[in-house]
Amino acid sequence: MENKNITFEQANELLEKSVSKMESGELTLEQTMEEYAKACELLAFCMKQLEQCKGKIIDINEKISKLSKGDDNE
Repeated sequence: MENKNITFEQANELLEKSVSKMESGELTLEQTMEEYAKACELLAFCMKQLEQCKGKIIDINEKISKLSKGDDNE
């Protein structure tokens, strides 16, 4: 990916556009392969972002659970 400062939403939108291009059947084989490579990179970026969010959600839920049990020693 050219832009390292891309947001999840931007990457997801680019991924959707890339998939649409490939599904259109209007690309040559070489163009399809280039688009596929871009799509894979975007997908990996999105998956990494989702995993990071999942970790944060787990941390928040653990803190909430501790607080609800009266364990607020953090």
